[in-house]
Order: sequence, then C-alpha cells, then structure tokens
Amino acid sequence: MPQWLSLPSVQVALWTGAYLALGYWTDKWTVLFVSPLYGALIARPLINLMASLRQLMRSSVWMPAQGQHYVFKGTTVHVLQDEDGWRWVRLADVQLVLETPLNTRVLAVTYPERLQRMGRPAQMHMRDDALLMHLGKQNNDAALRLRTWVERNVAFPAQRMRERADQDQS
Repeated sequence: MPQWLSLPSVQVALWTGAYLALGYWTDKWTVLFVSPLYGALIARPLINLMASLRQLMRSSVWMPAQGQHYVFKGTTVHVLQDEDGWRWVRLADVQLVLETPLNTRVLAVTYPERLQRMGRPAQMHMRDDALLMHLGKQNNDAALRLRTWVERNVAFPAQRMRERADQDQS
C-alpha cells in the first residue's frame, strides 16, 4: 500500500468521494441506507486527523519553549543552558520558592565560578550543581524539596546530555 494512503485526510477524501459517487449514480434511498456504513468508515480517519492536528498544534506551541519551561509547585523557574551543557537557575525564582532572600555576595564568594549574570535582561543565575550543594546545606523542608526537584528535573537530565555529548565526541 502506498504511504500516502495512510494519511487520514486522504482516507477521508477517498471515502467521501466514494459516498458522493454512490449518491450520484444511485437513488436517494440507497444513499440513506448506506450512510451508517459511511459514518463507520469515516470515523477512525477523522479521529486520527484530529489527533494529528492536536499533536501538530502542541508541537508548534511548545517547541520554542522546550527544555526551558520548569515549574516547581506552581512557581515558574527560569532555567538557561550554556554551550557546555550546564544549566543555570535564576536566583530570583529560588528566592520566591524558598520565601527567603539569598545573599548574592556570600554565594559569589562560596561559588565563584558558578554564579553569574545571564539572560536578557541580565539577572543572577546559579549553576545547577552549586544550587544543589547550597540547598543541601539548608535544613528547612522547602529547601530539601526544591533540592530534590532540581536534582531530578534540572541537574540529572543536563548531566545525561553532557555524558552523551562526550560519548559522541569520542
């Protein structure tokens, strides 16, 4: 079977054309009695057509934001990725989740190469591994939950991407 026959829009067009041809060459009673068969034959291609249109619409909406949209308990967390594969989390979002201010001077001294201004407009971002270390030192529940979330959703996928990139270069 040719590949183009598996497209839902082609199937709908072919069944509709066959039904219209039947109506043209026969009387109205034949068309009336064959209409349930037409409905049954066209149902699956219509469902497949709607599913493919839904998938196309979702991909066109979410593709520009893929890998950049992170949400922790209803709070959007902005994450940037550099050319080396490290992910950087915006400190303002971390402060919003923790509900406590973070001292950027202390963080800059503690993690000198892993805290910098990035993005447009430029805002303070912390590298994912440094954020995990910092959150591991805190004792409150929100920090531990955020640490687990950052580890699972931000740091671990980035680490796997860096490992795959290293294997591809080898």
